[in-house]
Amino acid sequence: MPVVDGRYRRPQLRNARVNYRHGWFFVTFQMAGNKSELGAIVGEECVLNRLGEAVKGLVETLPKFNPEVFVDCLVVMPNHVHLVVKIDDRPGNDEHHLGKIMRKLKSLAAREYRLLKEQGLARDIGTKLWQENYWEKIVTSREQLDAVRRYIANNPKNWSVDRFGPVTSHAVGNLALLDEALDAFVASEDARGDALAPRECTRGATARGATPPHPNIISGGGAVVPRAIISTFTSPQEREILARLIAQGRRFIAVYPGGIPAALPRGVAESVKAGRALLLSPVASGTGVNKQRAVWCNEYVVKRASRVWRGYISPGGTLHSILRAAGYDAEGTI
Repeated sequence: MPVVDGRYRRPQLRNARVNYRHGWFFVTFQMAGNKSELGAIVGEECVLNRLGEAVKGLVETLPKFNPEVFVDCLVVMPNHVHLVVKIDDRPGNDEHHLGKIMRKLKSLAAREYRLLKEQGLARDIGTKLWQENYWEKIVTSREQLDAVRRYIANNPKNWSVDRFGPVTSHAVGNLALLDEALDAFVASEDARGDALAPRECTRGATARGATPPHPNIISGGGAVVPRAIISTFTSPQEREILARLIAQGRRFIAVYPGGIPAALPRGVAESVKAGRALLLSPVASGTGVNKQRAVWCNEYVVKRASRVWRGYISPGGTLHSILRAAGYDAEGTI
């Protein structure tokens, strides 16, 4: 930040020579800390969670409460929002009219966030939902407008351009496991409940809490599903399942978003040596975890499995969005 009179001052993004009372504007505003809390990219679509849907609804209803505003196009992404608005010149407008609309919109969205957080339907990401400011570009021609419309429409698809190659790019262990029908186990990082009593994810309208039609994926309380289990095994509940699989001599496929560790834990190494395990990663060992790559690996786990079991799924989290996009019921807790 620039220093003025010995103090740090936030740089002004608005152009003092531009009148923001009317015209066409391409606007972007971003979540505080660049956190991805509005949904998840699944395939080439952004699957919104409750907070993302609330933000989208507020933008879409702008014209209802601001008749001078027309929302031309919009996309809500996991960590930011793009929209094109047209503001008609009205007597009540002033040179800061766009800024007033944006402040009101972001304030309403922040209120929705607080309500959803209180209901346990949005993760607690602190007191601030948005970055302090927003970015805008004045659209002055039809060519510019068409280009911005294409950019917004393609934003979810282009989010995946920086992916790091197939999940199977790096492999250690028994590749024949990929030829089998697999069961997946997924659970959120902020796990609650008993990981050793997973619930099967059902497709379509199924009575919540109904007894799963298949045996459990681990021993205890019923027969054991004989299939190999695929998971990223990163959350606490997922690691509990992995420990139980190793102890029982079961087969599994572990997907590592940050690269297969150079030094494997003893149980994992012994399972690989015995042909009971396959380790996969889209990146080389030691690369480190990237959040979007972790989402992508979980998407692979869910898509690759014939059946999906879950522990606790955080409402509105990325796993919740991935399961919804795949047609699974991810509501409730175990």
